[in-house]
Amino acid sequence: MFARAGGHLVGAVVACLAFALQGVAVYVGLLAYAVVTDTDTGGPLAGPFLVLLSGVVGVVLVPLLFIPASVIGEVAAKSGRLLTRWLAASAAAGALAMIYVFLAALATDASIANSLLASLVAALAVLVPTALCVGVSHGALKLIPGKPRDAPG
Repeated sequence: MFARAGGHLVGAVVACLAFALQGVAVYVGLLAYAVVTDTDTGGPLAGPFLVLLSGVVGVVLVPLLFIPASVIGEVAAKSGRLLTRWLAASAAAGALAMIYVFLAALATDASIANSLLASLVAALAVLVPTALCVGVSHGALKLIPGKPRDAPG
């Protein structure tokens, strides 16, 4: 039991780091857009603040999204197949992200169209971290010493 929890924890940490790296990629894209269109770049603290903000969001999403999605994927794929586990976890993570963002957008009186668009972007933003979370936790569970190699998961 502790081995499974440790594997999921390692996967969650990797997912959080991937979410922060996505913040770097978004900042570089926004900076390139600002340079090309000759608009304001946001100042010298825009990049670090965006990366810090995405890291904090990643930390918040670990218990709310990545770990539940990884566990749902593990339960759905009892045979231990990584592809099945990844598909189930991605579907769960996408659904959870869409629900969270849609509720937050409605709470801030955003329009329905903007709420739906934000939900779609959120679902897409969690796909790579979820895939890394599931893959790393699956690999970590395979590396545990003393565990029979025939055992599922």
